[in-house]
Amino acid sequence: MTNIILCGGAGTRLWPLSRTLMPKQFAKLLGDTSLFYRSVERNLSLCDDYIIVTNADQWFLAAADLAAMPLAERPRKLSFVLEPVGRNTAPAIALACLELDPQELVLVSASDHHIKDPASYRERVGAAAALAREGYLVSFGIEPGYPETGYGYLQADAARPLPGRACYAVKAFKEKPDAASAERYLASGDYLWNSGMFVFSAGAYLAELKAAAPDMYTTCLSAHARAKRSADPKSGYPLVSPLLEDMKAIPANSVDYAVMEKSSKVAAVRSDFDWRDVGSYDALYELADKDANGNAVKGNAAAAGALSGAGAASGFSAIDSHGNLVLSERAVAAVSVDNLIIIDSGDALLVAKRGSSQGVKAIVDGLRAGGEAERALTHAHLTVHRPWGSYTILDEGPGFKVKRISVSPGSRLSLQKHARRAERWVVTGGVPIITIDAERRAYALGEIAQIPLGAVHRLENEGSVDALIIETQIGDYLGEDDIVRLEDVYGRA
Repeated sequence: MTNIILCGGAGTRLWPLSRTLMPKQFAKLLGDTSLFYRSVERNLSLCDDYIIVTNADQWFLAAADLAAMPLAERPRKLSFVLEPVGRNTAPAIALACLELDPQELVLVSASDHHIKDPASYRERVGAAAALAREGYLVSFGIEPGYPETGYGYLQADAARPLPGRACYAVKAFKEKPDAASAERYLASGDYLWNSGMFVFSAGAYLAELKAAAPDMYTTCLSAHARAKRSADPKSGYPLVSPLLEDMKAIPANSVDYAVMEKSSKVAAVRSDFDWRDVGSYDALYELADKDANGNAVKGNAAAAGALSGAGAASGFSAIDSHGNLVLSERAVAAVSVDNLIIIDSGDALLVAKRGSSQGVKAIVDGLRAGGEAERALTHAHLTVHRPWGSYTILDEGPGFKVKRISVSPGSRLSLQKHARRAERWVVTGGVPIITIDAERRAYALGEIAQIPLGAVHRLENEGSVDALIIETQIGDYLGEDDIVRLEDVYGRA
């Protein structure tokens, strides 16, 4: 069985912690490993192979998480499908299935779920796999513990039981309900939370997609056939990269709308493996450890960066404050406040009442509709991770920007030039190799490289420690899109 992990979301309800270039699935929210890492780890005993479907600007974050796994525990076989633009879950699954033998069973899972009962989970996957071998498209319906309005629902048809324990045909799919509908679904006993996880054969899914959404099927087929194929220069993982124009031609739709609601072969396995979609700060609070006053803290010294009960060393001081979720790299003090969500990401601060965090998406929508500075707040943090390392914006203003650049051992930036800015590099660590036009040489600690506007340049690290640079940009436009890449090992030229 192959695990297809859908890993391309931006996690807008967890802004400002989650951004386009560092979404929630790669953040260490509940321990010292990310939600994506746990998704891979959870299925190692169930699946031989993995296909990660992710955004073309995020795949290296997944590769870095995989590199942190003990070598003996990594997936036997793994590849990436890199989407230059997202088209929702139905095309994402199709592009992955087109990589497989039609008879291969696939377990489709998200990269941001939390499951507390792995034994029950494995048993339910086994039940779903048995139905999938009979040609069913199987969904995992989670027993609802309360009337949640942030999840979609599916209605199991008790009058049409299928082979296996607690397995049924599906009568209907329902979008996220209002509070009254959620109460009614809970009382009925036959509505289940729609987990967004599935088991089916690759061929069965593609056949149902072809019948229900022929335009989507045809454009996915074309995008897959014309996709560029390469490999991660560090790990060797195969990279399948559909072309931007081909992806834009694919109709965007979810797997529920495009396939599951239209198919007569849909089944559900009722499941109770303590599942949560970590899609909001309220969900995160419920999963976090808390102190005696119900405060959950992730701070500059809190439990190795994991959410934990707030203590004296956690960077959180509270007087008469209860039930708060606090995520901050700075010290936070609270006096007589209850049930708040306080999220400080360095460049943005979110304060909300617990129970209202679904409204964060409206804040993000407003920022995206604003000016350049507002849009930038949804796109990247002050520290941005790239395939070669990272950079942190230290200061910026009209006509200038200052960055700290870290290049990992064995990595290199693209050979590039800029049309509207010059740069000044000061070496603060390691021994970087710097190319400026025809000259390429090693620079020592404290040396300065001046890069005139339009000069062809590159930064490399052939050493065994990170190469560190303080970069000052000067120009009339300092956006990240002022880059002409002439050569790039990551396929971006």
